[in-house]
Amino acid sequence: MRARALAAVLALAACGGGGAKEPEKPKASTVDERRAEKDAKGLVTEIYSSIGHGNTDGLMALLADPLFVFGPRKSDVLATRADALVTLRGILDKLEKDKKPSLKSESLSVVASPGGLSAWAVDTLDVEGEPMAITAVLTNADDIWVVNVAAVAHTPSMRLVRSELKKDAVVPPAMKAPGKVPDAAEGAVDRFKRGLADPGVWADDLGKRGDAIVIGPSAGDVTRGKKDIAKLWKKRAKVNVRHALAGDVSAGTTSDGQIAWVTAPVVRFEDDDDPLPLRLFSIFEKTDGAWTMITLQESLAIDEPGQGASFKKVEPPAVKKEEPPPTPKTDEKPKKKQKKKKSGD
Repeated sequence: MRARALAAVLALAACGGGGAKEPEKPKASTVDERRAEKDAKGLVTEIYSSIGHGNTDGLMALLADPLFVFGPRKSDVLATRADALVTLRGILDKLEKDKKPSLKSESLSVVASPGGLSAWAVDTLDVEGEPMAITAVLTNADDIWVVNVAAVAHTPSMRLVRSELKKDAVVPPAMKAPGKVPDAAEGAVDRFKRGLADPGVWADDLGKRGDAIVIGPSAGDVTRGKKDIAKLWKKRAKVNVRHALAGDVSAGTTSDGQIAWVTAPVVRFEDDDDPLPLRLFSIFEKTDGAWTMITLQESLAIDEPGQGASFKKVEPPAVKKEEPPPTPKTDEKPKKKQKKKKSGD
């Protein structure tokens, strides 16, 4: 069943630009953002339809090259469109001839960037009865939309996650992903790293967007919008949630320079709970020359018992201490002590 689930999402994931620097292209004309959002959403549903029919031939025109796919398993890192299609075809060929993958989208969100030349998509899926999550970056060239990069994850129940943690079987997906950060994405990477030890940095960003989304590592762990994300971060702050890097950072940007993605394997720490190995995949949008996080996906993979033991050795960052409020200043001068009058004066 897991093979079918992987097959059903690899095509959507197998579509992305990595951190390699591409030659500069002439700037394309901007597109109405509502139309862009509609067309980008149409791309995702077309990919779902092709997968549902077990068809990979029609996917070539929908996939960008080069690509990067992160997950869903520890070893899953696809680096070319050809590799992705070959992998997908091989998995589908193992299914029964009359059996097509069952894929149901549950909460697809697609948001176009300013100018309508790029977009990001987030969805939770039921794939052959298994819950999964996907975050992807899409681009538009000459009115043709393709997916450029994606993070794909199984989202098991938290009860199962805790059980597998006791066996040291939980690991971040895509652990062999090479670290590549182009110059254009450095600002987003800096913002991402600042939030590892102090996730309040990310909360400030996500709190600026009504369409912001945070996808957690377990089934049903999806938070949308300013108010609910603020509540989520308040709960995390109470238990001192913070992260430490457990591998290389990878990043990239869209050709229009409006969207950046940043990802890395980490270990999440919080009070009175076991360290949790994860892969974070975040999307940033450029606003007034600064990168702002707009979505965050936390992913994990279940591997063989013992494979996650090394992540326990990662040192947690120090808990950020609240600084005491400054002493209020006063303009009043201290009163001079009056000399006591002698008796008889």
